[in-house]
Amino acid sequence: MIKKYDDKIGFREFFSVIFIVVASMATDTTPIMFAKKGLNAAWMVPILSALFFMPSLSCIFSLLRLYKNKNLIDVIFHVAGKFFGYIFTIALILIVFEYTILSTREYADILGTMFYLKTPSLFILFLLIVTSCYIASRGFTVLGSLCWFVYPYMQVVILLLIPTIWVQMDFNQIFPIGGPGLGVLLKTSITSTTIYDTLLFLAVFFPKVRTYKEFKSATLWGLSISVLQIALYTLTYITVFGYLTFINMNYPFHQITRLVEIGRFITNTEVLYLGFWAIISSVRFSIFIYVIAEISTTLLKTNRKKTLIPLIGFIIFIIAILPENYTKYILIFRTTAIKYLWVYIAGLPILLWIIAKLKGEFKNEKD
Repeated sequence: MIKKYDDKIGFREFFSVIFIVVASMATDTTPIMFAKKGLNAAWMVPILSALFFMPSLSCIFSLLRLYKNKNLIDVIFHVAGKFFGYIFTIALILIVFEYTILSTREYADILGTMFYLKTPSLFILFLLIVTSCYIASRGFTVLGSLCWFVYPYMQVVILLLIPTIWVQMDFNQIFPIGGPGLGVLLKTSITSTTIYDTLLFLAVFFPKVRTYKEFKSATLWGLSISVLQIALYTLTYITVFGYLTFINMNYPFHQITRLVEIGRFITNTEVLYLGFWAIISSVRFSIFIYVIAEISTTLLKTNRKKTLIPLIGFIIFIIAILPENYTKYILIFRTTAIKYLWVYIAGLPILLWIIAKLKGEFKNEKD
């Protein structure tokens, strides 16, 4: 429960923040990227990737526990020094910008292509960014309470989809169960740890969560449930469409919602899913925008987050409208990013932990 006097959030609010940020990837192009290499066994990739990311996550927990009341950026500067601290932090903020820019344009494209054919995509993108900036400007405690408010509705919508299309699922599509082979699955899973970069970004909110125990528990529970639901949705896409069709689709979630029929008379249920998806998307992007603002205030040594948020939204909008043939661009860029950025995302927490260990920082830790 949020207590106004301490301006911090608790377990359930931060859990819902983690869930909305991570689990929402089940509705974008992320499962398609799993299937490009994982084929019919792509549903295993998010689970294996999460397991491979656990050492990095453990290092994050260890560092935050050691440096109490410091967020991730403070820890980076404290451990790596001013020069390398700036390099690591600028790299992080560029990655968050890249992900936010690609995702907002992708989601605007989905709305324009699937539902609002006559509405200019620029207007949809503008509306999405303005809404997200407004939510972000309300502050992190409001973001946390809003995430907790929409979480149960998101769960209902996510879990309702499976039984309504059960008859259209062909489980023969997942065989052979090993897909392209264990070696390919392991390699794909290791490089796909990049998708959990959001957990690294959200560590900037550590001082805004009431206790270390609540932060750690919320992160682990949020990650676990999100990973299982991403795997479940990837499995659903494969069993409904077959992986050969699935890897050539642009918007599998919205295409699968068009197959849903409840009874003889209730059709066009994709409108219901669209409404919840649009709300959750706005909340999700507002979290990313707030992350960028949080990191920027550290780099610029200012506390004027509300002033930075509109500027961040403007930069996202200007860059997001540039590329043409955006769907293809997103898949190419994200595939490339996953191929190379995983080393930085998974390696940075481990590197910081090793440096802190060599400096003897853990000798002063009090349990």
